Amino acid sequence: MKALENPFSKLKDAVVVTKMPRIQQELTACLQCGYCISVCEAHEQTPWESVTPRGKIYYLNQLSNRGGVDKLLGREVSLSPYFVDAMYRCTGCGNCEAVCHANIPLVEFWETVRKWMVDEGAGPMTAHKGMAKKVGEVHNPYGEPPSKRGDWWPEDVKRSETPEVLFFAGCTGAYRQQTLPQTGVRILARAGVTVNTLGTEEWCCSSPLLRTGTHRHSLECTRKAVEGADGMGAKDMVMTCSGCYKTVSTDFGKFYAKAGQNVYHLSQYVEKLIAERKLPINHEFKAKVTYHDPCHMGRHMGVFDAPRNVLKKIKGIELVEMTRTKENSRCCGAGGGYKSQYNDMAVNIAAERIRDAEETGAEILVTCCPFCVVNLTQGAKQINSKIQVMDLAEILLKVTEPAEAKPPEDKKPEPPKAKAPEPSGETAVAVKERPAPPAVIEVPKPAVTEAPKEAVKPKVEAPKPEPAVTEAPKEAVKPKIEAPKPEPVNVPAPAPEAVEEEMGEDLWTDNSPEALVRRAAWNKGLRCRKDYGPLNIQVAFVKSKVAVYVLAEGKVDAGAKKELEEDGWIVLSFTESSITDGEAQAVEIKAAVKENLKAIRKKKI
Repeated sequence: MKALENPFSKLKDAVVVTKMPRIQQELTACLQCGYCISVCEAHEQTPWESVTPRGKIYYLNQLSNRGGVDKLLGREVSLSPYFVDAMYRCTGCGNCEAVCHANIPLVEFWETVRKWMVDEGAGPMTAHKGMAKKVGEVHNPYGEPPSKRGDWWPEDVKRSETPEVLFFAGCTGAYRQQTLPQTGVRILARAGVTVNTLGTEEWCCSSPLLRTGTHRHSLECTRKAVEGADGMGAKDMVMTCSGCYKTVSTDFGKFYAKAGQNVYHLSQYVEKLIAERKLPINHEFKAKVTYHDPCHMGRHMGVFDAPRNVLKKIKGIELVEMTRTKENSRCCGAGGGYKSQYNDMAVNIAAERIRDAEETGAEILVTCCPFCVVNLTQGAKQINSKIQVMDLAEILLKVTEPAEAKPPEDKKPEPPKAKAPEPSGETAVAVKERPAPPAVIEVPKPAVTEAPKEAVKPKVEAPKPEPAVTEAPKEAVKPKIEAPKPEPVNVPAPAPEAVEEEMGEDLWTDNSPEALVRRAAWNKGLRCRKDYGPLNIQVAFVKSKVAVYVLAEGKVDAGAKKELEEDGWIVLSFTESSITDGEAQAVEIKAAVKENLKAIRKKKI
């Protein structure tokens, strides 16, 4: 008979603790009441008190409250490998925080403790170390080549140089579930939204590392995303991954700078497009569905209504709720590094969520997270469930497919009518001079349920066979958006639209002179791009043709300045020593923008 393997045989020895993290307030607040135990999915899989939130806090209290005798005798405090394992047997879902009577911010608390353990050399677990190493080397946890990061982009959607939306695909979308970002940009294109992505310049948002306690790559990952998005000049940033959404929205500002764009999950942005009547729902989707709240998007970020509101707008859908929903939703089991280290237990948790969905009688379980889709699908397979797991974006791609116009109905020829007598005299002359009435043309009514009244629709050509894209949806008929013809100038000519656009809250932390000017300009509603064009304009306001240079000393290259001015650009240059907060320079830039926009419009008229 084969002996059972000790699950802790591979754990490292106890690690001596040099210092405790600043968690004394949370440790003191815990009442040891145990309300957290009944909602802990990890405890359901490993029913030991040490794995519960209460048990872990009790252990940390013992480490923190080392007595005077211990200090006098020089007794060391050490982290038991069993405790380290218990700390990582947690999905980070936050259900414990939702029921905590002491209102302890436990999601942030667990991440703080994990970081401390990593700093002390006691963590993370083996799988998490592998992810961190790959992110450091190739900027994604899958170890895939950065050169293939943008290969997911669908050929039928044009990439705009100055887009309204920067689409952040995330590592899983870029390398594993390419259908999701493809679907996302196709939906936006159908609404007439111009889109682009950072492509090979997009790095991991570092969410998998932050949740498991490794922070050493977060600064460079955050800087790459923030500066790349800033340089593209998009107003909004949209993503289909709930983990990326939480990280970009809440964690970027802790390490480098908050994103300069308004950050949306796709479900939020689609809700906005539907409300503005820019995205028509052209087809029914007859199904009984229930919705699963991803932890990162739901409990952590409070986004509960947007995806449900979108589902309610789709005709034919019957939305039913599970018993545990919204703030009290059961975790799918894939978060917090739990699935990468304890995959079997993660799938068991997913199977329980599938059972919750089956109790509603739903045919489809809808969610808004690629990790939830993968783990819930595996959970359904484990228990042979017939329920289908879908991302909301997949349904939206089907129902927003352009409706085909109905051909005019064939009418039976009417019998010839008897000719009226020819007019004579003055009557005949009047009839001859009277213009003939225009021919009546019957226009077929478009089969659109909620036609947009204000949106400018993209010109749709006859549907062509779908290109061979990895996991691309087969059913969707994709509209081809015609690209505008380039104008014969050295630098792209500006569009006629106004530059001043609505701007979200901006909380930059980069205080270089150039960033101060850029930030002040953005706060005035001016959209810019960095290092733009063949002349490498430091800060370019493309639509109004205003070029800004921030120099340590000296002047702008005379040849470049002459070339820009001959092409209609206003060139402004500032020395770094003259910049305090960028406000004075932003006022000058805004005046130049208004002046040149007027000049450009007069030339076009």
